[in-house]
Amino acid sequence: MKRLICFIWVWCMVFASWAGIHTYSTESVLNSGNIIKIRVSESGVHVIPYDSLTTWGLKAESVCVLGYGGAMLSENFMNERYDDLPPVSIYMHKGADNVFNSGDYILFYAQGPVQWQMDKNGDWRHIQNPYSNYGYYFVSDKQSLQRTIALSPTQYDTTNVEDVNWHVANYVHEQDLVNLIDVYGTSGGGREFYGETMNQKNKTLSITFPSHNVRTDMNARCHVYMAAYAGNVVPIKISYAGNNTIKKISPVSISDNYTKAVVDTTTMSLRPSSSGEQKIALHFNGTESSATAYLNYIELNVPCDLVMTGNEMLITNTQLLNRKPVMRYHLQGANELTQIWRVTENVFVEQMPTILNNGTLTWIGDNTRGERYVAINPTTSGWKQPVTIGKVTNQNLHALENIDYVIICPREFVAPAERLAKKHEEVDHLTWAVVTDEQVYNEFSSGTPDASAYRWLMKMLYDKANGDLVKQPKNLLLMGSGTYDNRKLFSASGARQLLTYQAVNSTTETEAYATDDYFGFLEDNAGIYQGIFTDTRALMNIGVGRLPARTLREAEDVVEKICTYMDDRSLGKWKSQILFLADDGDHGLHVQTADGGAERLRRRNKDFIINKIYLDAHTQEVSAAGESYPLAKNQFDNLMSNGVLFMDYSGHGGYNNITNELFMKTADILKMGNINQGFWFLATCSFSHFDGGVVSAGEHAVLNPNGGAIGVLSACRTVYATQNTVFNRNLCDTLFGHTNPFEYNMTIGEATRIAKNKTGYDSNKMPYILLADPALKLNYPTDLQVKTVLETDTMHALTTQTIKGYIQTADSDTAYWFNGKMDVTIFDKMQQITTRDNDETVEDNKTKITYNDYPNTLFSGQTDIVNGKFEFTFMVPKDIRYNYGNGRIVYYAYDAETREEAIGHYEDFIIGGSSSLIQKDTIGPELTIYLNNPAFQSGDETYEFPHFYANIHDENGINTVGTGIGHDLLLVIDNDPKQTYVLNNYFSASNNSYQEGQVSYKMAEQSEGAHTLTFRAWDLYNNSSTASLTFHVVKGLDPNIYSVTTYPNPVASNGVMNVDIQYDQPDEVVETTVYLYDISGKLMHSHIQRGVAGITWNMSQVASKPGVYIYQVKIKTATSNYVSKAGKIIVTK
Repeated sequence: MKRLICFIWVWCMVFASWAGIHTYSTESVLNSGNIIKIRVSESGVHVIPYDSLTTWGLKAESVCVLGYGGAMLSENFMNERYDDLPPVSIYMHKGADNVFNSGDYILFYAQGPVQWQMDKNGDWRHIQNPYSNYGYYFVSDKQSLQRTIALSPTQYDTTNVEDVNWHVANYVHEQDLVNLIDVYGTSGGGREFYGETMNQKNKTLSITFPSHNVRTDMNARCHVYMAAYAGNVVPIKISYAGNNTIKKISPVSISDNYTKAVVDTTTMSLRPSSSGEQKIALHFNGTESSATAYLNYIELNVPCDLVMTGNEMLITNTQLLNRKPVMRYHLQGANELTQIWRVTENVFVEQMPTILNNGTLTWIGDNTRGERYVAINPTTSGWKQPVTIGKVTNQNLHALENIDYVIICPREFVAPAERLAKKHEEVDHLTWAVVTDEQVYNEFSSGTPDASAYRWLMKMLYDKANGDLVKQPKNLLLMGSGTYDNRKLFSASGARQLLTYQAVNSTTETEAYATDDYFGFLEDNAGIYQGIFTDTRALMNIGVGRLPARTLREAEDVVEKICTYMDDRSLGKWKSQILFLADDGDHGLHVQTADGGAERLRRRNKDFIINKIYLDAHTQEVSAAGESYPLAKNQFDNLMSNGVLFMDYSGHGGYNNITNELFMKTADILKMGNINQGFWFLATCSFSHFDGGVVSAGEHAVLNPNGGAIGVLSACRTVYATQNTVFNRNLCDTLFGHTNPFEYNMTIGEATRIAKNKTGYDSNKMPYILLADPALKLNYPTDLQVKTVLETDTMHALTTQTIKGYIQTADSDTAYWFNGKMDVTIFDKMQQITTRDNDETVEDNKTKITYNDYPNTLFSGQTDIVNGKFEFTFMVPKDIRYNYGNGRIVYYAYDAETREEAIGHYEDFIIGGSSSLIQKDTIGPELTIYLNNPAFQSGDETYEFPHFYANIHDENGINTVGTGIGHDLLLVIDNDPKQTYVLNNYFSASNNSYQEGQVSYKMAEQSEGAHTLTFRAWDLYNNSSTASLTFHVVKGLDPNIYSVTTYPNPVASNGVMNVDIQYDQPDEVVETTVYLYDISGKLMHSHIQRGVAGITWNMSQVASKPGVYIYQVKIKTATSNYVSKAGKIIVTK
C-alpha cells in the first residue's frame, strides 16, 4: 500500500552502509545538537509542555522526538528493526493563535516496557521487557528530523468491507515477586519472575480487571500462566464469569533434583461477566503441606462495544482478522474534536480520515494485520508526562568500523578499560573501542537497557566488514558484574554494572542459565530454528569474556593484573606446567574426563609437564571434620603457589568451593598470593555463578589482585558431568592441540569460541562463562625450541650422564644469541597407576581406573645456556625401575636479556638396568633446614602457615626418584603419620649441579603451640641423613622484615631505583607501604601496594636532587600489626 511504501522509502534515505539483510547509518542522530533523554513507565499518549522544551534549552518550534521506547528488542536478527533513533510522529498543539508558544504542548504515542503482540490465534499477548521498567526517548530541536502526525494518504477499496462496532480490550495482571530458582532472591536464574504464592495457607487469589461496555454475546479469551512444585498433581480451580475450570499441574519427579516447579498454561474462551468488572479467582486444591503454586500472569482479551471512554482509548480487533480485507469502524460517543491515530508502528503515527455522524465516528482501516488505533481528543488535559533524565553528551557509535576489540563498561570504568585497550594496541596491535553501556543503549535500543543492544553493536561491526575476516571484530569484553535480576527487583540479587542474558527457562537449574555467548551470535540467521530464536542453536562468531568488577577499585586492580601478565615479566618453569585435577566418586567418571584431556594434550604436545592430581589415586583421610586428601591438597597448594600455565578440574563444585572435601574454597582463593597466575578451566557446577548476590569463587579468583587466576572458564549453573567431558576435550584440543610449537598465539576468547562451537547444539555448554579478557593470550613459552644431543641411547642406574643440546629457531637454525638459564626435568619410565574408588565402601562394587603417568623424577635442576648451546651432567639414581623403557626429558629455557623463551622434550632414550662400575659410598647427604628464612633457629616462633626449606648436598647426588621403599625426601611433623609428606617433587638442583639443591615446600596450617619436624634425605647410593628442629606456632604473628635491598645504590638522579623486600611469611599476602624522606625528615614520596613485588621508583619524579635520603618500609598481613625497616639511599647527579 502507498502508506507502507512511503514509510520504507523515508528510512532508506538515511542508510549508508549495507551488509547482509541489515543496513546501518554511518552517523547517529546523537552525533550533534542538543539532546534530552526522557523516560516513560507505560505505553500511551504523553505530553511535553512548551515550557519544558525551553527550560531544556531547545528551540521549541523545531522540536522532534526520537526513539522507539521500551519494548524488548527481538532476539531474532531476521526480524525487522529500527536502526539508530527514528523520529517519532508528534502532535503540536498550538492553541487559538496557531503559534507554538507558552501554554502549548506536543503529544506523542510512547511505547512502555510492556509490549502487546498478536499470536497465531489472533489473541493479544503481552511481553514484559526483562531488562527495564521504563521506555526511553530523546528530544531534540533538529528541524530536519521533526515529524508531525499527518492525515493518512492511504486509499482503501470499500467494495468488500467489514463493518465493526466492537473491539477487544486487553488486560494483564503480573507481579514480579519471586524467582523460582532461588525464592530468597540471592542466586536466581532465568528471565521469568513469578507473582503471588498459593499454598495451604493462601488458598484463594482473586484478580479484578475494570472494564467498560463489555459484550456478553461474544467470548473473552483468558490466559493463565502458573507453575507449581509438589510431589503429586496440584489442582487449581479457575473461576471466571460463573464458569469453573479445573487445571491439574503435573508433579515434580522425586528423582528430579533440578526442577523447581512445573509450568502450566491455560487458555479459556468464555462469555465475559456482564458487570463492569471482570473477576478471575484462583483456588488452590493441593493436598500436600509443602505443595506450592505460583502465579506468573493472567491475560484477558475482552470484547467491548466501540464507545468512547475517557480522553484516550486504545482500539484493537483481531478476532475478525482477514475475514475481509478492509474494516470499517464505528465509534460511538465521539465529537468533532475526536481523532483516530493509527499506532500500529508506534514511531510512525498517522491520523485516520474520519466521518462524524450523530456522535458516531467512522473510519476505514486495513484488516490483514493486527492494526492498533488510539481514539483521542488532543485538546484536553491530564496526559501522562515523561520523566526527564537529562542532557545527553553527543556520541556516534555508528561511525565505528574495522574494530578488533570492543570493551563495554559502565561510565565509571572507562579509564581502566581504556588502559587495557591501549595495552592490547601496544602488545597485539589491535584496533579498539571502549564504549559505555548507556552509549550502546542510546543508539541500539532507544536508550532503554536491553542486553540485545550489546549484540547489535557487535552485529553492526560484523556486518560492516562485509565478510572480510581482517575487518571483522574479534573479541568483546564486558567489564562489569551482572545479575540475573536485570531490573533490580530484589535487594539481595547482587550488583548490576552490566546486563546479563538469561535463558527463557526459569524453573530448572540446568536450563535457567545466564550466558555471555549470546553477544557473540552475529550471523543473520543465528539461532533460528523452525522460525524461532533458540540460543542453543546458535554458534559464536567472536570471543566474549567478562571481568566481573563491581567497583572502580576492582576494575583497576584486575586491569593492573592483566597488564602485568601481558608484560610477561615472570619468566620461569611454571610456564611449562599444566595441572589436571580430578574429583573422587561417581565411579571414576571425573578421573576419566580429566585423564582423557591430559592424555590428548600429552600426545599432541609433549613439551609441557602434565601434573595429574586425581584424588581417588590418594589415600582418603576420614576424621570428625569429614573426608580429606591432605597429601593431594598440599601438592595442589604448592603447585598453585609456584604457578601453572593452565589448570583443568573435573568434578563436583559450587559457588564457593570444589569437591565434597572442600579441596579449594573461596577462603583459600582470597589468600592466594601467587605471582604466576594461570588460566583455570573448571568442569563443575556454579563455580562462576557471577550473576547472584554472593560473589562466587570464580569471580574471586579473577578479581584477587595478588594472585588467583588470570582467567576462569567455568559454569554459572548446574551442569552435567558427561557433557562436560566433551567440552573439556574440545577446549584442551584448542588451547594445546598444535603440533607446531610456534603456532601458540590464540587468544583465550577465540579458544573458548571454537571449543563451544565444536561442542554443538548442547545447552550444557551455555552456562560456561569466560571470566577473563577474551583478547588475552596465554604466556606460552614457545618463542624457540630446545633440541637434545644425546651420545648414549641407554642410561643405567648409578651412571653419570652428560646431555648436550641447543636452542632452535622456527627456521631450524641455532639461536646463537640466546644466553640464559634452562630448567631440566628428567623422568623415569611411564607407569600405570590405579585409583581406589574411595567413596565406594563395598570392595566388589569399586570401579578402579588405571591411567598412565610419570611419577618418578630422576633429576630436576638448572643449567646455563651459552651462545644457544648447553651441556649438563647428572647421575642416574640407584632407585630407578630396573625394567627397560623410554625415559622423558622436559626443558624450559629463558634469556633474561632478550626475554625469549624455549621449551622442548626428548624421549628417544632408554632407562633401565644397572652399571657394572659402582664406587663405594656410605655417607649420607649434608642437610641444613629452616622455616621461612635462613635466620630461623630451632625453637623460634612462626606463623601458622610456615614454609619449609632444606639445603642438601652430596657428592653422589640427591635421590628424588620415589621408587625405592622409604628412600624419599620425607618431612614428618610431630611424628604424626597423617602429617608425613613426600617432598621429591619439591627439590630443585642448584645451577649446573646435580650434587646440591634445595627443597621448598609450603606446609599445611599448623595448630598453635610447640611442634617438632624431622626431615630425611637420601643420596643416589641410598645413604640417608636426618635433621630435626622445633618451632612454636603463634597465630597472627607479626611478620619480620629480614632484608630490604635497594639497587642500584647509589642511584643517579635520573635513574630507576628498585626495592626488594624479603620477609619471613613468604606465602602470606601483605600490604606494603614505602616512604622516602629527605635528610631533614620531609616526606618526598609514598607508595602503597599489595604484595612486595615490582616496587620501582623513577628518581627524577621522586627525589631528583643529589643527596642522602631515608626510606622506610612497612608491611602487615590481614591479621597482623605493621612492622617496618629503614635504610639510606644516596642519589648522585
